[in-house]
Amino acid sequence: MKLLVTCFTLIVFATNCNSNKKVLTQNNENTSTQSQVTISYSANTRGFFQEFILKENSLIEFKDREKLNTISSDLKAKDWKECLRLLDQIDLKNLPNLKSPTNYRQYDGAAFAQLTVIQKGDTIQSSGFDHKYPPVEIKPLVEYILSISEN
Repeated sequence: MKLLVTCFTLIVFATNCNSNKKVLTQNNENTSTQSQVTISYSANTRGFFQEFILKENSLIEFKDREKLNTISSDLKAKDWKECLRLLDQIDLKNLPNLKSPTNYRQYDGAAFAQLTVIQKGDTIQSSGFDHKYPPVEIKPLVEYILSISEN
């Protein structure tokens, strides 16, 4: 009888703890949506490489393909919010299908560039375009990322 009561009590406690975890997990998902977003912009040619990775609190820049020399800096909250606002204006499902307005990269007139968005575990990558000449749909975000990196 003691064994039966003990087992029943353990089952009740385990069930209650599980339901609390689900509620906490849902709350964390809602509040941490911003921290689940990573925006990456990369541009490269045979002799040039540059990549920017933006997260909620940080901006990481690589200037070499091996990513040995990391330039890391804090990202201001207002800059991150602006990036998210500009990102919300983009149809992410259509990101891989965007057409480049120019083709300078085909004859080394510009670096090959790509925008990558990692959101809730999904990685969405744009088609290639010329560095500093992005498709119209993502132009405001790309220009803002480049302006942040210059400061």
